[in-house]
Amino acid sequence: MLADSAREREVYLEVDTLFSLLLPRSDRSKQDRILAYDAAHALARTLIVHQHTAILECTYARREQRASLLEAMSTLPFCALKVVEFVISPEEAVQRFRKRREATDLDETSLRERVENFPYWDGALRIDSSAADPRALADEVATWRQGGSPPADWIEWVEVGRSWS
Repeated sequence: MLADSAREREVYLEVDTLFSLLLPRSDRSKQDRILAYDAAHALARTLIVHQHTAILECTYARREQRASLLEAMSTLPFCALKVVEFVISPEEAVQRFRKRREATDLDETSLRERVENFPYWDGALRIDSSAADPRALADEVATWRQGGSPPADWIEWVEVGRSWS
């Protein structure tokens, strides 16, 4: 999540939606994933330059995805990073995965491994996403943001990510 508390105009960007718009026939390969993240970050940067807050919903497991965001924002001195991580059990992730209709390069075994080994960052607000309804989760995030939480350390957040290899 990217947020700048000095701004009130918020735009919500979901990488999966952008992915589907940009690459509707993608198999969600590594190359296509990188392109989708780069596009989301370029759009977020443009929004911030035009006095908006960009809220990104992305699964930032990979160091390269995180570094792409850092690179896109690196010349914006007024840009603060706030990270919210939603925790999910491997079993729930597989249940949600079975309901998805998009093509993917994942299977249930690789998904389970990714969930079990997700690189959570200690500086994030961490929420159990299976514990409450979406409105309650949104309220928890809004309360946290209003509380003046400090911005994240960009470099530390990037380094916690997993490499593609």
